[in-house]
Amino acid sequence: MSASRYPIPITPNLTDRVVRRARNVPIFCPVCGRLSAAVKFDDNLRESGRCRRCAATNRQRQTALVACRSMAERTGTKVRDLPALAALPGVDIYNTEAQGPVHDRLHGAAGYRCSEYLGPDHAPGERVGDVFHEDLMGLSYADDSFDLVLSSDVFEHVPEPYVGHAEVHRVLKPGGHHVFTVPFHHDRVSDEIRARVHEDGHIEHVAPPIYHDTPAARQDILVFTIFGLEMLVRLAELGFDPRYSVLREPWYGIVGANAIVFDAVKTTK
Repeated sequence: MSASRYPIPITPNLTDRVVRRARNVPIFCPVCGRLSAAVKFDDNLRESGRCRRCAATNRQRQTALVACRSMAERTGTKVRDLPALAALPGVDIYNTEAQGPVHDRLHGAAGYRCSEYLGPDHAPGERVGDVFHEDLMGLSYADDSFDLVLSSDVFEHVPEPYVGHAEVHRVLKPGGHHVFTVPFHHDRVSDEIRARVHEDGHIEHVAPPIYHDTPAARQDILVFTIFGLEMLVRLAELGFDPRYSVLREPWYGIVGANAIVFDAVKTTK
């Protein structure tokens, strides 16, 4: 198990205070690959500060930057932004979202696949309108399909998240990367289970329910898990080398106290 930096508690610094007050913060956006400005940072720095050119948020820039660095490591090629990533030959990418700025910059790549979870009435791989449905607990893709899997604040909504991680491990090529974000308690050992699904489909709320907004589902979706250090151990048990980065890179519009991005590298079959 490895990490790029140890995730010690981070408190707001001068940069965080400045960007909250600034109308425009000059940045290089790793999502659209252009000089731009991050606008309208608010108290929730992680979910604000949209790129003036592509509308990517701070969190989306975090995921993009780590994905580019991961694929630069894998391919030995300089990859500084998503357009450069999309242009890499022979790289197969699966994105668990089929909308938004990250999707917009990758969807033209030859090896790009994407999906949304559209509910239990659909079969994995089923096309619903212009979108493919996938269930992370039972993906339709073949073994060893992808060099990179992307998920951004998705796995907290998966009822059995480690079943989902096992599926991602299955569909990754050896040495492939799963770059993802989740709600994470860096100072807690165990995952926080907030809800679970019983065999009859009944949802048991172990703690007061938390819901996140998602445009794809056209409704708020339930948080089942907030992850702790246990997640890193369980990913290693599944055959990943779980890494994480705690980012503070204002030039890329990445600021704030919660910029943690995970990179799980498939090391075993």
